Amino acid sequence: MNKVELRNEFMPYPESLLEDWKAGNHSMLMQSNASDYIKNILTTKAKIRQGRRFFGEAYIASKIEMKEGWYNSFKWLTADKWLTGDGLEPEFEKPFYDALMKHIGANVLNKLQAKANEFFNNHKEKFMHEGKYKKPVAPDLWLIDKDGCFRFIESKLPADTIAAHQIAGLALIGKYLGDSFPVSISIMHLYPEDIDPVRLYSEFYNLA
Repeated sequence: MNKVELRNEFMPYPESLLEDWKAGNHSMLMQSNASDYIKNILTTKAKIRQGRRFFGEAYIASKIEMKEGWYNSFKWLTADKWLTGDGLEPEFEKPFYDALMKHIGANVLNKLQAKANEFFNNHKEKFMHEGKYKKPVAPDLWLIDKDGCFRFIESKLPADTIAAHQIAGLALIGKYLGDSFPVSISIMHLYPEDIDPVRLYSEFYNLA
């Protein structure tokens, strides 16, 4: 089995689109080729939690080609209901469960959950976050590209940080889903496009 490496990726975004998003204009996402599921869930959530929240996920989804794709904040790496299908709300949880069963399957998911829960129990001391023990979680986006590769992407806007339980989720997916499917694992760092890191590096290098 080849090791699935974590990739740190960088994507510039126009500040004007972020300001539009914060003002409730979601056309950037709605006019893109993102999946209907991603469009529906992110715009629904953004109307409830206004501001820059969900912009990163929406912008990434609007820019990356996909055959299918899902945003989620569900605990599907560890919670029983994602194996049984019991007690799922119909609008977003049930379609996500159906996608898990279709593309990953109960047997592989059962193995992944067992590994995730065992890992958490054996290394619980590593997962204290904001005063609580946090179990490993999956990243923001799960996309399937035209070649059938599963792309798992954690979105980070400027000043966002990533916690140990999020990295653990990425590692578990890479190790145990990567054993059965073509998988890529990324943290996508977004930055304003008017800040050109290469140009600034050269400028500061010459000034120093």
